[in-house]
Amino acid sequence: MDTPDTIAAEYLRRGTVVDIGSAVSRGWALVRDNMAVLIGATVLGWLITVGLAFVPVVGWAVGFVLLGGLDYMFLRRIRGEEVLIGDLFAGFNIALVNLVLVGLIKAVLTGLGLLLCILPGIYLGVGYVFALPLVIDKKMDFWPAMEVSRQVVHQHWWSVFLLVIVVGLIALAGCIVCFVGMLISVPVASAALMFVYEDLFGTRTPAASDAVTPAP
Repeated sequence: MDTPDTIAAEYLRRGTVVDIGSAVSRGWALVRDNMAVLIGATVLGWLITVGLAFVPVVGWAVGFVLLGGLDYMFLRRIRGEEVLIGDLFAGFNIALVNLVLVGLIKAVLTGLGLLLCILPGIYLGVGYVFALPLVIDKKMDFWPAMEVSRQVVHQHWWSVFLLVIVVGLIALAGCIVCFVGMLISVPVASAALMFVYEDLFGTRTPAASDAVTPAP
């Protein structure tokens, strides 16, 4: 069985360059052409997550699973597959336990890193950014997914760090516009992240990811 080191090395051999501008422009195109399903799923996911936020443990666990399902929806649409709003809940059937474990352990390790010296927490928070989609997309267990994400991102850390800042600012811009802009900005931010995931971990070449067909 391949180790996380071996798996990460295979992805790194691709020599992928993280192109933030391309990721954002492709993310906008994806959301523009699939507004109903992607915006609908994003709003539903966040409403459920916020609604359960005050339920200890259970609320957080559901949020992690929904976020994984949302990532998977974006990935499938990037790959030209048809998706429905109900696919938001796919994580409950595909990788419930591992999605919950990734979310909880990532939160604990990142929190400890922030408490100890801030910088380790920032490093881990960025490094684990693709752990959830690796679990649901590649069917990895929680720890291999976290390690593969960290090791691959380590080689592109500054680019991914800037990407996280950019998508965060995009989402924040939506908040400023009376929160209405979030209906567009948050899905675009998610799409941009998933395009970079697809460039780093997907089976298609980065150039091919421009060829996204709109959902019917």
